[in-house]
Amino acid sequence: MKQKRTAFITFFPIKPDNMGSSAVINSRFNSWPLKKKIFQLSHLDKYEGQNVETFQIKKENPYNKIINLHRIIFGAYKYLKYGKKNILVIEGASWIFYSFCTLIFFKLFSPSTRVIYISHSIEYEVRKKYSNFFIYYFTFILEYFVFKLAFISTSVSKFEKKKIYKLYGQKTYIYPNGVNIRTQDFKKIIKYKYIIYTGSYQYKPNKIAIDYLNEIIMPNLIKEFPDIKLVLTGGGYKKKFSWLINKGVVKKNLLYNLINFASCMCVPLDFGTGTRIKIIEALMLGCVVLSTKKGIEGIDIIKRNPPFISSKKKMIKKLIFILKNRKKFKKKSDRFKKHYINKYSMKNITRRFINYII
Repeated sequence: MKQKRTAFITFFPIKPDNMGSSAVINSRFNSWPLKKKIFQLSHLDKYEGQNVETFQIKKENPYNKIINLHRIIFGAYKYLKYGKKNILVIEGASWIFYSFCTLIFFKLFSPSTRVIYISHSIEYEVRKKYSNFFIYYFTFILEYFVFKLAFISTSVSKFEKKKIYKLYGQKTYIYPNGVNIRTQDFKKIIKYKYIIYTGSYQYKPNKIAIDYLNEIIMPNLIKEFPDIKLVLTGGGYKKKFSWLINKGVVKKNLLYNLINFASCMCVPLDFGTGTRIKIIEALMLGCVVLSTKKGIEGIDIIKRNPPFISSKKKMIKKLIFILKNRKKFKKKSDRFKKHYINKYSMKNITRRFINYII
């Protein structure tokens, strides 16, 4: 007897788990109760597991993804062919063109498959900020059809839900970003006091934030705290500073260790859509967070400090205040973390979503 199957498609590597989006997708996949398999495009060393099929590309760029798109689509199609009442989950943390092509293929050749589009952000807004007119207008058209044609489309917050409806006139199910925090005994590995920022330097909003930390915040902060360090994770940053500890891409257990012992996670973001999983993880771990309003946008926070919300201009003053009162704010963060674990546990979020669609 045929069994219901779910295929997850991602157009970037999520295994190994080395970035915020991959943490979200892996947590969602691990929490999904039905028979399932991941199909991923990856420029990294080939990863194969019982429930993972990797389609390797030479380099992480749109051209390589486009010419290999048929491989991942047919891989998912063949897997679902042997199931009944199947589900295809398209993870949308990539250019919408890939999601559109996948959706149209399954609409034409497997119309009984229920396609769920998981929106991580509003792609049009990202392209409008960083791409030319043709790309962002083309993205707008494709994103409209993806939201319109999918069996279910999701948004990460009430804020994004309203924006999607205003842009495209389409209703979405709120499926927040979340993770399943791994419980572990943390052991301090950096002897200095430090603030932390996590995220790949290759992503433009992260690049701007990391440059601001190293060029504006840290030179001023060390005047007050000469031994304070900045820890970066996520990879892509090559410059060296006396205050910088650059860990590059790290495994999840090490990342959580670094966040746990940080005096503060500082997030001076100017732009972004969706919700920042780095902040959600920090709140779930009881880390003190200082962020711009844009950085914390879409996260349902307890309206008592911490976390702290500040303009970039006032961040240095606010950081000094936090570091001088670190023990007090750490106790508060530890007290609030149970709220965020319950709120953003992917197991809880996914259970509610499954009950909705089945």
